[in-house]
Amino acid sequence: IVIPMSVSWEVELWNVKGDAAATEAFLAASNGQKSVLPRIVKVGYKALSLQYFFTAGEDEVRCWTIPAGACAPEAAGAIHTDFERGFIKAEVVSFDDFKTLSNGAKSMAAVKAAGKYRQEGR
Repeated sequence: IVIPMSVSWEVELWNVKGDAAATEAFLAASNGQKSVLPRIVKVGYKALSLQYFFTAGEDEVRCWTIPAGACAPEAAGAIHTDFERGFIKAEVVSFDDFKTLSNGAKSMAAVKAAGKYRQEGR
């Protein structure tokens, strides 16, 4: 798999990332070119048979990498090996459903009310 990219272009884009006007101007001057870094990550995960999942708490959201097709207890083991041995259940929702239904809230209440939530495990 070959994904053409320009490191110097990506660095220039990175250097203006904090300034919305500068980023917009840089992208406009680049004739519609977009960063290929997201594509590299997606293709890399697929080629390596990996997937990711998120955990969310009050103060942080974390992304974890696991083998594709891993079950919930195996995913828990990615966080800490003791979690895999003592795994009971996971509360599961797709990111798209969570994003659409939570409306920025830090609660799963709307997701559960819409029936887009499930538990996996024992």
